[in-house]
Parts: sequence; C-alpha cells; structure tokens
Amino acid sequence: MNRCAVTVILAGLVTGIVLALATGLAGCGSSDLVCEGDHCACPLDAPCSHACTPGGNACEVQCAPGEPCSVGCAAGEHCHVECEQSSSCSVDCGSSPDCEVTCPPTGCTVKACTGTACQVTCGTGSLPSRSGTTATCP
Repeated sequence: MNRCAVTVILAGLVTGIVLALATGLAGCGSSDLVCEGDHCACPLDAPCSHACTPGGNACEVQCAPGEPCSVGCAAGEHCHVECEQSSSCSVDCGSSPDCEVTCPPTGCTVKACTGTACQVTCGTGSLPSRSGTTATCP
C-alpha cells in the first residue's frame, strides 16, 4: 500500500471518529447500533460487528484493540477496515473496487477481495496468503 493511500485512509478514519464523537453517536458494536454513514470507530471494550449499508457513504471501520471484529462491506462499494490491533478480524469486501484492510499478524480473513484494488496487510506489513478472492493472515 503506498503512503498516499495510507494517508487518505487515516484521514477518512479520523474524520469519521471526529464526526461520531461530535454528534454523540454510539460506535458500532455487537448490538444493532449502526454507525452513521458507515464511518465507525468500534467501542474499546466490546467485540465489533458491523454491516455497511448499500448506497450509503464509504465503509470505513476502525476496530478496537484486543477485541474480535467482523465487518461486511456493501457489495461493490468502497471498503476500508483497520483491525491490525484486534484479537481477530473477518472482513467481507463485497467485491469492492477499493478494499483495503490492515489485519493483525494472525487470525484475519478477508473474503471477496478482488483484483489490484485488494490491499491486505498482516501485522507490520507482511502479506497474506491468497486463495482465489480470499486473503488470510495465518
């Protein structure tokens, strides 16, 4: 992943977090709470599960450190997930034309991640194993 892409991802996540805090929104969690516009910072002390909605804003989710995280991106839409500090991570990119996932070193599976727009890293930048459209960090 190039430096410009990382900067854009981080800027988008920071914007989403700031908006969520400014409007008093609850983060995504294992309950039915939904993040506004699919920009989400998961609660720090709970597992995170979020399904992004079709036709909405880009799906940008920042998972909590030490907690499991599961994200389903809307089919064919922008999908960025930061879960490098999560205990485990499962992402369905929905065949997104732009799917970028930063995984923990192990315990991460990214499905429906296609083509050159599929950018997955494991831990400190190592690459996942791939089988078809699935990327896995051991």
